[in-house]
Amino acid sequence: MSEYTAPHTAAQPQDQNGHVDHECTRELAYQLWILRARPQGSPEVDWYRAEEELKNATRSAAKAA
Repeated sequence: MSEYTAPHTAAQPQDQNGHVDHECTRELAYQLWILRARPQGSPEVDWYRAEEELKNATRSAAKAA
């Protein structure tokens, strides 16, 4: 499977409380779903993966700063 990096990973996809931005998550989840050939019946797989990737991107950016 190809890896997709959301354009939002360069920004701040989380608020100060650590909550992932809904719009960033939605966009990334959609791209991940496309990469998985648009399967039916499992939207939570892409949503949870998108949340995790955005959280990890924020942690990496914070460590680099």
